[in-house]
Amino acid sequence: MPKKANQLKTISELTPRQRKFVDIYVANYGEITKVEAAKQAGFTSTNKYGPTDQASRLLNPDKNPHIVRYYEKQMARELEKEEKDKLLSYKHYSRMRDKSEQKGQMTAAINAQFRRDQMAGHFVDRKEISHIGLEGMNREQLEKRLEELESKIGEAKNIIDVTPKEVTEN
Repeated sequence: MPKKANQLKTISELTPRQRKFVDIYVANYGEITKVEAAKQAGFTSTNKYGPTDQASRLLNPDKNPHIVRYYEKQMARELEKEEKDKLLSYKHYSRMRDKSEQKGQMTAAINAQFRRDQMAGHFVDRKEISHIGLEGMNREQLEKRLEELESKIGEAKNIIDVTPKEVTEN
């Protein structure tokens, strides 16, 4: 049977090792690297850089789009599961707060409660950056600013005198 071009493969045509690689990588996302996931999935290489090359090729959309599609599908499923289960996170922070209080670690307890409330949306981290330029000023403010600048220029007229002095010869 001739080998199919990568662009024509579908998710159903993943090899067991490719599927295992993606499942391991998604399940341990942020804890292990692609290379570690490839090794755990059974990919081996005698070349020093082989595992790194293999892991990079596995998630390269140009070389293996069917693996990338499966990876994206699994990541979306994992993210959806986490979004739906916020109650678990609330409970986790509550347990951490209670354990910290029992141990007398009030800073940790306060931090856990703060993070729990922050996750619930009780606190809003709002930062305002105001750029006061000419665009943000009304007519009165512009006129006042121009007067200030004109007075500064008037004061600074004779600070540096760059006119050449005539040199007289004896």
